[in-house]
Amino acid sequence: MESIYTAYTKQIQNSTYYFVKKYTIYPELKNVPPILESYGMHTDFNKACNIASVNDPKIRQQLLEEIEANVQHAKVIELNNDFTSKRASS
Repeated sequence: MESIYTAYTKQIQNSTYYFVKKYTIYPELKNVPPILESYGMHTDFNKACNIASVNDPKIRQQLLEEIEANVQHAKVIELNNDFTSKRASS
């Protein structure tokens, strides 16, 4: 029996929420999917971990680093200043 963890963020009404999940897996048993043991959601990462019963500081740090590594950065595309809008005639 082993525990695995996942964490991600989601924007909900202009607030970032952290989702932390703790699963139990049985690698010795074939065709048995991971079992969700606990789940936490909060705008504060540490509170989400507390709700999900993830208490190991090393695991918390690793999850936070994975979240930060998966953040997609926006690409700025400059628009031509003399852009004109054209409407289709009806």
